[in-house]
Amino acid sequence: MQKIRGIVALLGRPNVGKSTIVNCLTQTNVALIDDRPGVTRDRIYGRVEAELPEQPGFVLVDTGGFEEGKGEHQPFSDNLVWRQTMAALEESDLVVVILDARDGLHPLDEHLVNLLRKMNKNFIVLVNKTDGTDKAVVMGDFFALGVDSLLSASAAHRHGIVELRETIFQKLDADVALNSSNSTDPDAINVAIIGRPNVGKSSILNRLIGGERSVVSSIPGTTRDPVDVQITYDNQSYVIVDTAGIRRRGKVDDKLDVISMMRSIRALERADVIVLVIDASEGLTDQDARLASMASASFKPILIAVNKWDLVAEKTSKTADQFAEDIRDDLRTVAFAPIMFVSCLENQRVHKILAQVQLLWQRSRHKVETSRLNKTLEQIVRDHTPALIRNHSKRVKFFYATQVKVGPPTFLVFCNVANEIQESYKRYMTNRFRSDLGFDAVPLQLVFRGKSEGRGTQHQ
Repeated sequence: MQKIRGIVALLGRPNVGKSTIVNCLTQTNVALIDDRPGVTRDRIYGRVEAELPEQPGFVLVDTGGFEEGKGEHQPFSDNLVWRQTMAALEESDLVVVILDARDGLHPLDEHLVNLLRKMNKNFIVLVNKTDGTDKAVVMGDFFALGVDSLLSASAAHRHGIVELRETIFQKLDADVALNSSNSTDPDAINVAIIGRPNVGKSSILNRLIGGERSVVSSIPGTTRDPVDVQITYDNQSYVIVDTAGIRRRGKVDDKLDVISMMRSIRALERADVIVLVIDASEGLTDQDARLASMASASFKPILIAVNKWDLVAEKTSKTADQFAEDIRDDLRTVAFAPIMFVSCLENQRVHKILAQVQLLWQRSRHKVETSRLNKTLEQIVRDHTPALIRNHSKRVKFFYATQVKVGPPTFLVFCNVANEIQESYKRYMTNRFRSDLGFDAVPLQLVFRGKSEGRGTQHQ
């Protein structure tokens, strides 16, 4: 089961470089970068991977700029940004306090550190923007905060990011226990039910367990805390987590909703299989796509359950196929995921969900013989030769492949130059590995490693 070390929140005054640090650590552009203070209002979530695929990473949360009162840079009468930031602090396992070397020690910095001490939060302090400064003098000023050690960085130039990353991993390993399931059966399959509010997640859970373990309500967001239920179906144990409805970040203003979202992220991370519930009467939404992307990033098997199928009027024999085709066109990152059409109200096909979950779990645990794997690799290259490497007169050569783990199936592919493989060819290889080796309905991970490129590159 893939897990995370914990949730890490970045905190600091506006414009100290939090969003830049998020992008550096996640190696993405998930955070909005702007020189104007107060740009980040909602939390931005990203995942930071460990050096090795089999090791757990952590979830990073970028918060809005810390300010007192109504907030100089935030146009909210009751400082909603700070309410959401406090919720992120409460749910985080570690806080990284970001300070600005060019501004020097600010009274709000001291207030922030004292607040974390009162909350008994585990935190580290990073002084950013140290480029062009007398680092010894600057760092000496910040020791007035009374901390044992300080980290320094220039995130805009990617200086100090490696040290920050290593320190976070060390802190989480030392102070945070890995998330664990509440299951008393070590062989139980953990299933996370996710989806927008009011799509029928609690109703599906109640149908599966044959009772009223979860509160069912027509009010969106009724389920705030994940509810774990252990059941046995067809001689297989399951721990089912009915997560809180995840809303668009712009609509998550209530403190409890913020907490429920972060707990839902934890549920995703400790799940073996994810059931994404979509409302057939509303069709696919942007938020469904965001949830699918979040689930895809976890490399967990995904079952798409289209609920309220009874509300779709004038269905024909082709309606379901067309609906499924539209979903796969819009949710390309999980196009391999099986799709079921269910109705909790009329109890149609809900009982088949667990059978499909078990099948997905079994496929994600499948181990391929090395000889078969390499014959498949040879055939893939014969069928479609890699393009010439740009600025060189040679092609990428693949030497051999080996499966290094299951859940998700992860394959290490050795080649001459991993960083020169085109993204389109990576997608081609991934799809062929999935179809030719019996992983057609589950995500898999290819890790390409060159002769002298160390860690290499990853692709789903």
